[in-house]
Amino acid sequence: MSGRKDRENDRSKRKGGLGDILPKEELIDRFGRALILEEYGKTDIESIAKKNPEILHHVAANVWNRIVNRAWHPVDPLRFAAQFRSGDPSLHLAISELIGIEVIRDIYYVRGWSGRKTKSKLVVEMLLAWVYRNDLQLTDVTFIDPEKPIARAKRRFALQTHEGLELLSTLLTKLQEKAEQLHCDQLTLTAGMRDQVGLFRRYGFVVEDSEMGRRGMEIGFGIPMERNVRRRV
Repeated sequence: MSGRKDRENDRSKRKGGLGDILPKEELIDRFGRALILEEYGKTDIESIAKKNPEILHHVAANVWNRIVNRAWHPVDPLRFAAQFRSGDPSLHLAISELIGIEVIRDIYYVRGWSGRKTKSKLVVEMLLAWVYRNDLQLTDVTFIDPEKPIARAKRRFALQTHEGLELLSTLLTKLQEKAEQLHCDQLTLTAGMRDQVGLFRRYGFVVEDSEMGRRGMEIGFGIPMERNVRRRV
């Protein structure tokens, strides 16, 4: 077992890049030796597609939405309708081939548990991507304390099941710092439900002025939000 853990630790150390955004020290302080992390970088993108095809599809779908909405290229908006319907995790490759530019410049996906790798022990899940044109995208983030469930009547958000770890502010600060390092134009994310929009607005994000943004607000989920990268003078 020790040999396997050593290999996993070596793999984790090699990630670097976007992995620096994860508040790892805070997670270690909270869970100590019980913390188990699985981390995937750009060279593991096929593994990400197998582990969570939906989340990888969403990365590319968000980029395509921006290409169409901002007229970055003269494209047929329905060019990839079939891939959208099927949730194709390789959509990013199709878009890259069409525009002749790599859509996903870097990516980081992490899942973490306390004690053992079971759904009931999940403490963190997050995917970050540095994408075309020059955005840093937070596609999904979950921080939860598996030992502190919240009664349904006391939940603040529809998707909330447990108390959080109070790490969102730290994460977004690290996200901003990385975006500055990469000279990104915007930070983007997706509010899973309408009731989360107010939460992200407190951190300076606004609903994207696009058909997807308006539709997301109308139906109440999958709402793209954005914030300009405020570079220090």
